[in-house]
Amino acid sequence: MQYIVEEIIWGYPLMILLLIVCVYFSIKTRFVQFRFLKLIPKFLFVKSENKEKVSPYQTFSLILANHVGTGNIIGVAVAIMYGGPGAVFWMWITALLGSILSFVENTLGQMYKIEKNGEYRGGAAYYILHGIGSKTWANIIALIFFICLGIFMPTIQAATISTTINNTFGFSKVVVGLFTALTIGLVISGKSKRIVNVAEVVVPFMSISYLLVTLIIIVLNITKIDNVLILIINNALNKQAIFGSVIGSAISFGVRRGFFSHEAGIGSAPNISASSDVDHPVKQGLLSSVCVFIDTIVICSATAFIILITNCFNVVKGEMVLFEGLKGKDYSQFASEAINTVFANFGLFFITIALFLFAFASLFSGFFNAQTNLLFLFKSDSKYKRANNIYKIIFLLIIFLCSIFNTKFAWGLTDIGVGLATLVNIVVLILLKEKVVEVLDDFELKYKKKDKSRYYNKELMCWKD
Repeated sequence: MQYIVEEIIWGYPLMILLLIVCVYFSIKTRFVQFRFLKLIPKFLFVKSENKEKVSPYQTFSLILANHVGTGNIIGVAVAIMYGGPGAVFWMWITALLGSILSFVENTLGQMYKIEKNGEYRGGAAYYILHGIGSKTWANIIALIFFICLGIFMPTIQAATISTTINNTFGFSKVVVGLFTALTIGLVISGKSKRIVNVAEVVVPFMSISYLLVTLIIIVLNITKIDNVLILIINNALNKQAIFGSVIGSAISFGVRRGFFSHEAGIGSAPNISASSDVDHPVKQGLLSSVCVFIDTIVICSATAFIILITNCFNVVKGEMVLFEGLKGKDYSQFASEAINTVFANFGLFFITIALFLFAFASLFSGFFNAQTNLLFLFKSDSKYKRANNIYKIIFLLIIFLCSIFNTKFAWGLTDIGVGLATLVNIVVLILLKEKVVEVLDDFELKYKKKDKSRYYNKELMCWKD
C-alpha cells in the first residue's frame, strides 16, 4: 500500500499537476491571493446580521481547525527527517502557490452553497452537481469525503491523542479514549453552530500559545536564523553536499506534506467555508486562502525553525544516517527536544498539550466536513436525521476504539481516497474556472466603485435575492 500511496496516488504526476494548476490559476486571476491581502482584516471581523448564521470569523476559525493538526508538528518533523531541511522550502512553495487553489475552491463553495434548515452548506459535491451538472460524480465525491474525513481521519487523530498522552503522562489509552470521545460528543451534540462556537475559542488559543513558545525559542537563537535559511534553500536547490542525495525526497515530502497540511485543492475546506454568511463569494475565497498562509508559512515554519535552529533533528535515507543531531531519536521527538533547549523538561509536556489541542480541533472540524457530505447524500430530512444520529454514534465509537488500536492501515486508505478526490476536484476547478473569473471581476468592479451591495446572481440558489 505504501508504494501505491507514494508512487502512484501521491507520486510526481499528481504533485506536478497541482503545481501547474496553481501557476495557471495565479496567472488567470492575476495573483489575487496576494493583491487583496490588505482587505482580509476588514472581511474577517464583519458580523453576520443573522445570529443563527455562521460569521466569517467563525468559519475562518473552523477552517483553521481543519487545517491545523498533528501535521503542523509531526508532519513537519517527518518531512525534515526523510527529505532534509530543503523539504521546508518546498512546503513554502506549495503554500504560496496553493493558496490560489484555496481561493478558487472556496469561492466556488460559496457560489454553489444551499440553505438547509437555516444553515448554509456546500462543498465540492455541491459545486460538481450545480456547476458541472454531474450527479454521479457529485455523489462519488461526497461518499469519498464522507469516508475519508468522517471514518478514516478520526482514527489518525484519536490515535495521536491517546498515544501522546499515554507516553507523556502514563494515562491508560482506554481512559484517554473515553475522555476524548465524551468531550467530542459534547461538541457535536445539537446543531452544527455549537461546533463553530467551540472552534472560535479553541483555535486562536492553541495557535497563539504554540506560536508564542516557538517565537521565544527563535528569538533566543536569532543569530542562527540566517544559517537556517541558507541551509533550507541550499538543500532545496541541491547545493548542500551532505543532503544532496535526498533532493528528490525533499521535493516529494515538502510538496506532499505541504498539501496535506493546508489541504489547498483537496476539496475539503469548501465544506466549511460554504457555511459562512458573507455578502460576496470572493470575500470567503480570500479569507480561506489566508488560512493556507497561516497553516504553512506561519505555524509549520515555526515548527521547522525551532527544530533546525537548535539542531534537534536527524536526516536519513533508507538505512543511512546523513545527519544526526539527536542520537537514537526519531521525528516524534524533534519538536519537544527543541523546546527543551530553552525550557528544560517542558518540551514533552508542551508538545503533548499542543498535539492534543490540534488533533482535538481536527476531530470536530472533520465531523463538520463529514456531516456536510452526509447531508448531500441524504436529501430527505427524515433520512438525514437518522443517518446523522447513527453517524454520531459511529464517530464516537471510532474515536474510542482507535485510541486503543494501531491505525497505520487507515493512513494508507485515507491517502488513497483523498488523492483520488483531489484529482477529480482539480479537474472540476479547471472546468469551472470561467465562473470564478466572472465572480472575481464582479468583486473587483464593486471594489473600484466602492459598491457595498450584496452579490447577485439569478442562477445561484443563495444569491438570487
